[in-house]
Amino acid sequence: MARSIKGSHRIEVRDNEYRWRARGTDWQISVAIWPRQHDTHAIRCRFGYHETRTDAGGAVKLTEQLVVTNRLVRRVLEYAIDHLAYDPATTSADLLIYGIEDLIDWSDAVRASK
Repeated sequence: MARSIKGSHRIEVRDNEYRWRARGTDWQISVAIWPRQHDTHAIRCRFGYHETRTDAGGAVKLTEQLVVTNRLVRRVLEYAIDHLAYDPATTSADLLIYGIEDLIDWSDAVRASK
C-alpha cells in the first residue's frame, strides 16, 4: 500500500528523492522520512521541542520551539546513509534512530518566532 504524500515535504539527497513528514505531540516531534520509489519503509526519529519557557503571569509561555526543516531532515538522511548503511533501494523495514539529537548537528535549527 502506498504512503500518502498529502502534507508531506519533498527532499532530494544523493540523487534519491524522499518525502518527509513531522508531527508534533505534547512532548516531542516525530519525523518520518521515506524514499519516494520505495515508500513501504521509513526512517523514523524524534526531536524535542527545546523551547524557551517564560513566566506569563502565573502561566508558562513556551516560545522559540524547534522547527523541523529540510536542513534537519537532510542531516538525518546523511547520518543514516553514512553511519547506519541505510540504502533506500534495499532497506526493507523501518529504521528507528534513537537519540538523533546526539548524533547530528541541530544547533542552527530554525526556531518558531511565536
